[in-house]
Amino acid sequence: MAHGQGAWDIDPQGVSSVVGKAATSAEALQGQVSAFGRHLENAANNAGTIDAGGGSGAGKGGQTGGLVAVALGQFAESVQATLKFMGTRSGASLNGAVDATKAYLDGDLTMAADAQHKALGDTAPPPVKLPPQSAAGAPAPSSAGPRPRGAQ
Repeated sequence: MAHGQGAWDIDPQGVSSVVGKAATSAEALQGQVSAFGRHLENAANNAGTIDAGGGSGAGKGGQTGGLVAVALGQFAESVQATLKFMGTRSGASLNGAVDATKAYLDGDLTMAADAQHKALGDTAPPPVKLPPQSAAGAPAPSSAGPRPRGAQ
């Protein structure tokens, strides 16, 4: 987008290209966020236990839910809203770019039509007055019309 002298110049194909690339990245981010959640859960389940009394236990196949698992769970809760916001904001931003470009193009067409209308203004062509038709479809003779050469 370039802005100069009060005019915008938006390249719809360029916007489409950037939005497409950003959408691909947003989809990849969504996949990474999902994997992040699975990895945190897996880590919490396999972390073993360390309790406040200093005891420990095996995580996998044994007792789970120690301090490490609790900390991972709290961390996941603390970043959940941020991760959700990133996805929501990405989608809204991409949709906004597309909507703005469509509005620009629609406005451009409206402005062009307005300019044509204003250029024409009230300069409609004068009505064309056709001579009356005879019953046979030929123009009827007129006393006020042109006269043959030599006629007075």
